[in-house]
Amino acid sequence: MKPILLILLIFSSFTISSCEKDANPIPKITMGVYGTIKHGSGDCMPIIDESSRIQLYTNYNGEIYFIIKSDFENLGNGDFEQLKATSIHATLIDGELAIELPVNTYLVMPEDVYLNFDSNTITIEKGIALNKDFKFWKCTSY
Repeated sequence: MKPILLILLIFSSFTISSCEKDANPIPKITMGVYGTIKHGSGDCMPIIDESSRIQLYTNYNGEIYFIIKSDFENLGNGDFEQLKATSIHATLIDGELAIELPVNTYLVMPEDVYLNFDSNTITIEKGIALNKDFKFWKCTSY
C-alpha cells in the first residue's frame, strides 16, 4: 500500500508543477524587445518617492510606440503626433511586450506619456532579442 501512495504522491506533484505558468517565458523573437510594461497615473506634487508608487502600477493595456530616437531628436518644430503615427507600434494586453524590431535606437512610449530618458530608450542590435521591463507614470497634476 505504501508504494502505491508514494507513486501517487510523486505523480500528483509532477502534474501540479507541470501546469504552472512560466513567470518569464521567452517569446520566439529573433531581433527586438520583450518584457513587461507597467503604467500608473496620479498626483506628482509634492514630489513622490518612486518606491511609494509601486502598488499603484498596473500592467499596461493599450498602444505602445517605438519612435526612432534620431527622428525624434531632429524633429525640431515638426509634428510629434505625425512622427508617432508613422512609428512602429503595437497593442499590448496585460503588459506583455514582444515585438520584432529592426536595428536602431528607439524611444519606447505608451500612448499618453511623452518621455525622452535613458529609462525608455532601447538599442536593438542585429540578432539580439532584448529583455527589458518598463514603468511609466503619468502625472495628473503638478
